[in-house]
Amino acid sequence: MSIFKVKQWWSNDKLQNEQPDVGYQNANCMKVDKFNSHNDSDCILVAEGSLLKVYKPNLDETSSDTLLEAQMSDIVLQIETGKFTGNCEDRQILVLHPQSYEIYYLKRKEGHMEAGDQNYLSPIIKHSFTRKADSLTCGPFGNIKTRDFICIQSLDGSLSFFDQDTFLFMCVFNDVIIPSPVCYIASSDSFVICKSTWVLEIYSYQQLRESSELTIRQNKKNIPQWIYNAGEEISRVQVIQTSNHFSSIVALGERHIYCFQDNGLMKYMIKFEFMPICFCAYLIGWYYEPGARLLVMVTSEDSKLYIYEGTTLLWSCSFLNPAIAISRCFLKSLPGGLVTLSVNGIVNVGYLGTEPDLNSNAPPMINEIIDPEQIQKDLEIVEASLKKVLNNSEDSDNGRSSMEEILKIKADVGKPIQNLFQDISKDKNEALHLLMCPVIVILTCEDPKFILSVQVTFVCALPFSCSESTICLDGVNGTEIIENQVFLTSDADVSETRVKILITITDNTGKIEVLTRKVLLPSSLYCTPVENGSDSRFKLRIRTNNPCIEFSKIFTDFSEDELKKYGNSITLAYRSTKQTITLNNDGETYSMEANDFTDFIAVLDHFLIKLTDHHARMGVKDFRFNIKHDKEFTRQLVHKFLKCVEIHAKERNALKELEDEMNLLQKQFTVVQKRLLVQYGSLPPGDCDPLEFLMKDTHARLIKVVNEIIECKETVCRAGNALAAVGNLTIYLLKQSARDEFKVTLIEEMMSLSSLYELYQEWEEAVTQATSYILNNVFKNTEKDKEKLAPVTEQGILSHINLKRFLKQMRMIFDKMFTEVFETDDEAEKDVQKVTRIQELVEVI
Repeated sequence: MSIFKVKQWWSNDKLQNEQPDVGYQNANCMKVDKFNSHNDSDCILVAEGSLLKVYKPNLDETSSDTLLEAQMSDIVLQIETGKFTGNCEDRQILVLHPQSYEIYYLKRKEGHMEAGDQNYLSPIIKHSFTRKADSLTCGPFGNIKTRDFICIQSLDGSLSFFDQDTFLFMCVFNDVIIPSPVCYIASSDSFVICKSTWVLEIYSYQQLRESSELTIRQNKKNIPQWIYNAGEEISRVQVIQTSNHFSSIVALGERHIYCFQDNGLMKYMIKFEFMPICFCAYLIGWYYEPGARLLVMVTSEDSKLYIYEGTTLLWSCSFLNPAIAISRCFLKSLPGGLVTLSVNGIVNVGYLGTEPDLNSNAPPMINEIIDPEQIQKDLEIVEASLKKVLNNSEDSDNGRSSMEEILKIKADVGKPIQNLFQDISKDKNEALHLLMCPVIVILTCEDPKFILSVQVTFVCALPFSCSESTICLDGVNGTEIIENQVFLTSDADVSETRVKILITITDNTGKIEVLTRKVLLPSSLYCTPVENGSDSRFKLRIRTNNPCIEFSKIFTDFSEDELKKYGNSITLAYRSTKQTITLNNDGETYSMEANDFTDFIAVLDHFLIKLTDHHARMGVKDFRFNIKHDKEFTRQLVHKFLKCVEIHAKERNALKELEDEMNLLQKQFTVVQKRLLVQYGSLPPGDCDPLEFLMKDTHARLIKVVNEIIECKETVCRAGNALAAVGNLTIYLLKQSARDEFKVTLIEEMMSLSSLYELYQEWEEAVTQATSYILNNVFKNTEKDKEKLAPVTEQGILSHINLKRFLKQMRMIFDKMFTEVFETDDEAEKDVQKVTRIQELVEVI
């Protein structure tokens, strides 16, 4: 069985929600080439937005595959390489922006000692133009072999020619309505131009240069050297030299692939039974050799790869994701590799093989003679290193303490204030949503020369949001005060009331260290006291070893007079959801009551933290508390959590259906648009009214589906917040009552509730594998139980069968944990009763 072995080098975290047709536009943003600064292996250049990344993959797991990441001045449309300036030995990088292009050298500077080599882009030329660009092609136009010229196609289909930073001339075609592929043929000094009327035309460079003057005089029609009517849109064109005198032109259509000689002779045509996305043609052998073979790799929309020689299919295999760009590479450890860029922004480097390998990321094993004594020595060194890490060795402590001594960090929150940047509604209750809470970070450094830069990142969970997520400082001179604002942004449940602050410090030697601080948001930001409402469904009791204190000493965010009027019972209403939670104090026990489990965690966490802090300030050293809940509360809590998981999965399925519908409508709109362009471009123009009606109707449906997707995404986020709120409450109760801390830690890591955030809701996929591991290894399920809980791997986790089994696994885990908790409590009560009866018997005797 043939498989495709892949090593994954880079993953983009933002393209995963893009539709395939949108991703196709990024196909030109990947280029593979070799440079003198790295002449032992090919380099992979990939653009993501305005960020240019250069990789040099290798099999050494200890070294990085990334050479550099450079922020460009504008969005990157295409990357090309060549010799664009005269008297240059190394190939250069040309980056096309919407209204400019830039040319760089990739240079490497050898580092000193352990610093390593430094790679950087050296700018050579930057040139701006007026027409907005779509794509480019380059080559030695006019048979000038000293350097490459540049041809840029604009959005209106016109071709502009440049020599370094000098504009040469421009060609305008009347029958080009939208830009189509343009490619240069070096062997015949001509261009392949795809027209909007689905026609391929060949013009020589001399013709195009003369036509720039003819368009002004309008006295002569430019006739192509040869023409071919494909009858379908041509999405990609590639020219490859296959002999001393001829080149082959390979063009990819909607259902066909065409191969011509540059003189217009068709070599072959293949009709596909699938939807092709992209292709790459390459030679095995040198073009001047008689036995050179031309192979074409084609990727399909259903994540397949097909390799053809002529019309013969030589190979086929599957990808993990649809590939929007494919190329061949030559690496030091992999002489013939394949590079693919997938729809979700993942760059894969792999090779074709015939032996199945389940662990495709592992390096190949080589049968070498192994010395047992050397292995034992290596194991002893590793064990010694692990002991130092586990025992917090002096070296690591000194390194950590030294940075914390150099840079003193203090983080705190202020009192919520009115948001002056938003209009206040006439209704006073609506103004409560317009509060901002300042989060202040104070950095103090007495010796600034030790710190090169500092980056402060603020992380908070919905429904909270920060005015600035990241703040960068070039250095810290004395004391720097950084202020950020946190505010409510949606009507979701509050699941986490802490703001995590990551301080990334780069010292003068280039070493990077990350320090973490957490601050607790004041309760007045998301709650407000209200009059006591009706009785609540669920209740928690908190017992302490000290007498109860007034609520005004715990909830210090509110004024003392405001809380005293409510006495020993206060009701807090969430500003986001309008739900309430009631706290009571009978002198010996605190209690909390709410109508839903999602309302407990925020106030409970804040209450216990403030209660502990108060007793610590009062000098109470042995303060303890215990949260009491009965079996019915636990049963309802687990049921609510599983219901939240089910709702979250249901909303995610609805979102996926809408995205699939948008993808279908997008393709339909593109097809109608292409047909309409052909009708407009034909002579005489055809009847366009039916196509215009269909295009407007499809556009209206697209807008409607996009609005539904936006609403559905908000619904998914709200469902994720409810899931996180109930899950955090479950973990909180397990931490307070379970005896086996190791199991609780494993379950907390398994649930990974902190991974739920606005743009990433794939929680079920992340937890599935962990639940099976915990059931099979921690709780020691029998083989029969393992068979019952085995997932259906052929379907996704959100499918009905797999989701049902996933919920069964989660229920089993929580039932086992809470059963152990209540069994421990029952045993403790029996021991207390036994001791009491013995004491009573002694008194009688």
